[in-house]
Amino acid sequence: MIVEEFKSEYSKRLIVKKIWDWGWHYYVTTGVLTQSGGLINDIWKPVISNVQCLMSNVLILGLATGTLAKILVKRYKGVKVTGVEIDPVMIAIGKKYFDLDKIPNLEILNTDAEKYSPKERFDLVLVDLYLGDKPPSFLYSHKYLKKLRKMGKLVIINHLFYDSRKRENAEKLIKKLGKYFKDIKLRRILTNVMIICE
Repeated sequence: MIVEEFKSEYSKRLIVKKIWDWGWHYYVTTGVLTQSGGLINDIWKPVISNVQCLMSNVLILGLATGTLAKILVKRYKGVKVTGVEIDPVMIAIGKKYFDLDKIPNLEILNTDAEKYSPKERFDLVLVDLYLGDKPPSFLYSHKYLKKLRKMGKLVIINHLFYDSRKRENAEKLIKKLGKYFKDIKLRRILTNVMIICE
């Protein structure tokens, strides 16, 4: 059921929908792919639950409406989360429908992930950057991957993997990541591959 539609400079059209799944739940879609809520929870939750290290600070590149931030604060009590989101419309949707502004220990930064340069190094960096069904082109650049390596001890990148072009792009990214990270593991979840880099 469509609840509300928004126009976005970055995603063009964002649609908030509500579904019944043992209670009413919201999710955000572009009309084709889920951007936040719903399926995003199913993709990230198994990966986060398998991270076996102490977490005091986490960076999310592509905060959207806060689905991932909620998983983190539930799993790691007291963790400090910094969420970077370029789209102010997505942040507004998050506050209106997903209680984004009520997530404990969450700092929301409305800025471009490409330009963001943290002053601290994070225990974990989660990359969930999409413009529709494509990651931004800077994610594939050596300059950005080198910067990403400096941002965190452990980096996990969510990449679509459901057609030949997306698989090809993911494989190119994995190869490039090998220049900056010693250990890379892959985990297929639904239509995505999670690239886990240490």
